[in-house]
Amino acid sequence: MGSDFKFVHCADLHLGCRFIGVSERDAEAGRRMREAAFESLGRIVDLVITEEADALVISGDIYDDCNALPSTRSRLCSELSRARVPVFISRGNHDSSTSWDDSIPYPENVHEFGTDPESITVHSKGGDFEVVGVSFGTPHEERNLASMLRGRQGMFTVACVHCDVDSVSEGLSYAPCKLQDLQGRGVDYWALGHIHKRQVLSDHPYVVYPGNIQGRSFRETGPKGAYLVTVSSDIVRGLRFVPTQTMMWHDISVDITGRVLNDLVSDISARIRKGDLARITFVGSGSLDGMLRTDADDVISVLETGTGCRIASWDVDTTPDFDVWSAGGGEDLASKVVSAGRSLCTDRSAVLERILSNSVLARHRDFFESLSDEELSGIVEDAARLVVAGMGVSR
Repeated sequence: MGSDFKFVHCADLHLGCRFIGVSERDAEAGRRMREAAFESLGRIVDLVITEEADALVISGDIYDDCNALPSTRSRLCSELSRARVPVFISRGNHDSSTSWDDSIPYPENVHEFGTDPESITVHSKGGDFEVVGVSFGTPHEERNLASMLRGRQGMFTVACVHCDVDSVSEGLSYAPCKLQDLQGRGVDYWALGHIHKRQVLSDHPYVVYPGNIQGRSFRETGPKGAYLVTVSSDIVRGLRFVPTQTMMWHDISVDITGRVLNDLVSDISARIRKGDLARITFVGSGSLDGMLRTDADDVISVLETGTGCRIASWDVDTTPDFDVWSAGGGEDLASKVVSAGRSLCTDRSAVLERILSNSVLARHRDFFESLSDEELSGIVEDAARLVVAGMGVSR
């Protein structure tokens, strides 16, 4: 007949992440982002309870390196206890052991897999199923952990492991394996962690990365959460992603052409929810160009107040409503600035000399020397436009 049951799969909680870059600029924003991960975890536990799931599987990176403070672990234990179902955890590369782990034990319903493969049988109301798993032994685990796991014949098996499948590597390799290593091992659902982008690599067997539960930067845009997996007669019948994030990251482009400041507020409000975070690239041509170049911080403050979202970073890639770069040749100061810039663009060595004369920029000599002539000219052109904008020239 086979078993009928449900379980929830999530990974990469990164509880306690300090968001150093954000916190340095805005301590309250940093605090809210840290809290957002806990709020997302709370909604995942709510999902377990509401859907009457039979287990919760968490595939690594529960914490964020050395930020696993006693208060972090204590809050995690409180949430997992509230689930009132078996919870399975495999440690990942960010889950460093601490000297006080044993002083704040996990609740009785939580099992953390050790560094050797383990198998646990879950007795659900719809029948039995198996959860196998293994944890990182070191932060830079080099073992092929997935190849160490195998399912029991005649029983639906969930494998919980934090690993890097070669086709979706994020750079540094942790517990590397190949997709073929996950096939023919008697495992019906591979509950993976480590890659923060949600993706299903295979459906025979299921090989699933749920992504992290709360985006941490503009590189992690879109909904974040967990998968609710429904199994009937030992076959996965449903795989439903459930968003649980508190704040969503966006990476958007905003066109200033033919617009005034209030138009930008309306545009952003229509695309981003209050409380969300964004990186914005301003593009197009218009009168707002000068304002963005000379008073960007004040403009951003207006946009944040009007939209209710936080703009974490921005890039101004706009031009004025007239062609500054073709304005050289005149006797006025703006024309002289443009002419000097255009002349400089013809001499790569001169451009590099000007840039590297700045002691701060000189630290990145290799980067600037690697730029093409076109890219260096673009830097000069942008600088000329910024100077002219600062002069208040409009025609």
